[in-house]
Amino acid sequence: MEKEFIDYGKRINTALLQVIREILEDLSESKISSSHCFYITFDTTHKDIILSEKLRKEYPKQMTIILQNQFWDLNIRKDYFSVTLSFNRVKEVLSIPFESIKKFNDPFVKFSLELEIRQTEKASNKKEKINSNNKKHDTNSKKVVSLESFRKDKE
Repeated sequence: MEKEFIDYGKRINTALLQVIREILEDLSESKISSSHCFYITFDTTHKDIILSEKLRKEYPKQMTIILQNQFWDLNIRKDYFSVTLSFNRVKEVLSIPFESIKKFNDPFVKFSLELEIRQTEKASNKKEKINSNNKKHDTNSKKVVSLESFRKDKE
């Protein structure tokens, strides 16, 4: 059995996303003061994001939404949340996986989280395979150069 190193980053991200999930659950159940204002920045390229084509074109890489006074139908699920927001007086439904969240901010209490977006294991394995193939073909890049020939004698 091969032993693995502890992936602290992944564990911390999972815990932080759970905190965000619980805060949004409290918000959806009206347990949070209306003074709070949540800014949530997420990766719009995530495969499970659901948003209109108009918004996808306007925000091709990331988007920040604000949950404060004007939002509707906030539903929290295990892996994602959905919410209806108004964009230029047009209501849009967004479905946002928790793992796509990059930043979470509550300026009322000066609280902010920045999360590391992790590649899926399949994408990471593909990247590693490409890198190992490149290393096989690039044997000249590992030449060792001695610094002795560049140093001036101090005697």
